[in-house]
Amino acid sequence: MSVFLKLLLVVGAVAVVAGVGVGWVVTTAFTGGVATLPADALDTLVDRPAEEPGDPLTLLLIGTDSRAGEDDGSGVRGQRADSLMVMRVAPDRSRVDVVSIPRDSWVDLPGRGQAKANAALAFGGVPMTTQVVEGLTGWRVDHVVVVDFTAVREITTQLGGVTVQNPAASTDPRTGRTFAAGALRLAGDDALTYVRQRHGLPGGDLDRIVRQQKLLKGIADELLTSQTLTDPNRLRLVLAALGGHVTIDAGLAGPGLPRVASAAAAVPVDSRHFYTAPVSGSGRSADGQAYLELDRATLAFACAEIAAGRTPPLAQGTDTIG
Repeated sequence: MSVFLKLLLVVGAVAVVAGVGVGWVVTTAFTGGVATLPADALDTLVDRPAEEPGDPLTLLLIGTDSRAGEDDGSGVRGQRADSLMVMRVAPDRSRVDVVSIPRDSWVDLPGRGQAKANAALAFGGVPMTTQVVEGLTGWRVDHVVVVDFTAVREITTQLGGVTVQNPAASTDPRTGRTFAAGALRLAGDDALTYVRQRHGLPGGDLDRIVRQQKLLKGIADELLTSQTLTDPNRLRLVLAALGGHVTIDAGLAGPGLPRVASAAAAVPVDSRHFYTAPVSGSGRSADGQAYLELDRATLAFACAEIAAGRTPPLAQGTDTIG
């Protein structure tokens, strides 16, 4: 899971909990730095899932390691997605379901052949990434949010550090940084290294998804403390740090994103469900890339169950908000 789709729920929760005065500080600080994709960013998509009855809301979040490379034609390009998540809010707003798609999933890229899911952003920007996700889930994407993952560094610094429970000690072979087992207080570069690491972890990218969830819990816990909620300046700095690393589609500009976040945050905690797309195995491509093979049939069935308002037979993560 990317930290930031859940963090958008936290933005909405803060606006609800903190009240009108602080809520204004939150929304203006957050939206002030947000960039917007071209209005026609998704107009080139073909063979899209049909629009559904009622008013379900489906939001795609793309987490990247760099905000550089935006262009004026097809969204963010020239980089690879660090994480992909799809959030679906039920038509009656009774539940929220979020599915994480591992970045190393082996998928078909339109016009490019097979590659890892995270390559869609580099080859075709937001449109290709959206088309891949719609093909996997069968859901029509309404809105897109692109988040630069390096925002972790700034947010955790502004919060004065966050606490995570690390289940096992590990060393990142690329940076040499060792993380001990147990409670860790992380901020700045240490927090960013923690959520970026996948080498040196038994489950690779799947373990990194768990780490992202744990860091989000730390951010959410720190953000929703009375100390933070009663300090408008601290809230402003934290949310401005996040907003400065976010790019949204034109439909979410203005009050759209805070409204969506608030609606999702209003869903009861026990009706928010988080999953990771099922994996059936792994493999290695002809050019030496290690990848994950998705269990596409189970994923398609699960997404159909979610669309019908039922909880699918997928392993669930922990909702860290509330």
